[in-house]
Amino acid sequence: MKLRSTLLIIALVISGVSIAIIVGVFVFPYLNTSQDGPNIIYIAPYTNNTHTCYTHAQGCTAELPNQNINYTVWNISGSINITSNAITGTNGFFKLDMAVNNNWTIRMQTTINSIVYTGTTNFSTFSGSANCITTGQLKP
Repeated sequence: MKLRSTLLIIALVISGVSIAIIVGVFVFPYLNTSQDGPNIIYIAPYTNNTHTCYTHAQGCTAELPNQNINYTVWNISGSINITSNAITGTNGFFKLDMAVNNNWTIRMQTTINSIVYTGTTNFSTFSGSANCITTGQLKP
């Protein structure tokens, strides 16, 4: 009788853990967070080489790792949202936390070997928009 109770308890624990995993993996990510588009945007400025990217992944790498980038971001009406600087990670990207459901323009500037490089690119935070922006070429 004791073995039967122990096996029943083990089965209940395994079932509970399985249900928790299924709910956590398959249900929670799709709950409505009242947010339509991506708010975290990954930007990879470049001078010569870039790659096509839509959804930023851990394996994404870009041309300018550990580079100080000064930037200004404004919306479609011209209102400046952010003026700041960031250092790209070892993968060459820096991260922005933006308001959703807007079109944005970012102007970036950096100095490489005493030469100032600047560039501008557009992105949006509407539903279905890319969160990996690799179109910001910097030119001297």
